[in-house]
Amino acid sequence: MNYADFLETKRLTTPSYSVKHGEISEQLFPFQREVVTKLLKIGRGAAFLDTGLGKTIVQCEWARHIPGKVLIIAPLAVAQQTVAEAKKLLGLDIRYSRDGTCGDSKIVITNYERIHHFDAGEFTGVVLDESSILKSFMGKTKQALCETFKDTKYKLACTATPSPNDQMELGNHSEFLGIMPSTEMLTRWFINDPANVGTYRLKGHAVESFWRWVNSWAACVSMPSDLGYSDEGYKLPQLDIDTHTVASPLLEGDEGELFGMPSVSATDLHATKRKTINERCELVADLVNSSS
Repeated sequence: MNYADFLETKRLTTPSYSVKHGEISEQLFPFQREVVTKLLKIGRGAAFLDTGLGKTIVQCEWARHIPGKVLIIAPLAVAQQTVAEAKKLLGLDIRYSRDGTCGDSKIVITNYERIHHFDAGEFTGVVLDESSILKSFMGKTKQALCETFKDTKYKLACTATPSPNDQMELGNHSEFLGIMPSTEMLTRWFINDPANVGTYRLKGHAVESFWRWVNSWAACVSMPSDLGYSDEGYKLPQLDIDTHTVASPLLEGDEGELFGMPSVSATDLHATKRKTINERCELVADLVNSSS
């Protein structure tokens, strides 16, 4: 064995739990289909899709192709929305359960507060919606999720808001997915930051290696053009902000002052807003009436 071959044996590889799947639904945009294909190929991965890129339909399509039952865990306000979108876009029936009853449903969704009612062994796949809930390194929720689903074969973590500057959050995702413990990630690529006690920074020579590793198990997409597709329909028009000022009458206690003192509490702020409601409404009315 020459030295190059020896180094190749040291290359870090991500465990694969590839899923044999059929055609990805045409209801997904091309870039979404590419994301789903990658996530099914690795079996355990993360969909870091920016806001508006269709994280919900991606996770539902992923769950549709997983053999066996899949449990989706979502925040309270998101569960029913996911059920509705899956039915509307994919014709997919997802059962919302609060007490652990699943019936014959292939895909079941519940809330984070209700996972203690479910038997993880009943599911071959699990999806964490809004998976930034794993952010806290020693958080009880993160530890409970990692322990509960440590033996689940297929895993998907989805969030639009992973912090690229908070590598601990990425490590927690890796640990949940069963790819690498967050402590090992820190040992391999990071050193203690002496300027900020209790924090770590990426080693200079390890930047490329670290992000190559993240790319092996996560799809990080901020715009479709990241994957070579058109951004048409995703580029928002420029937002213009115009500031308009109304005269604020002196409040009680301001008598003798040249002008009203600034509000220093929420109570004072709301009092000021109530005092100026007529002036602000008149200004809005004038702006609307004079607009074409």
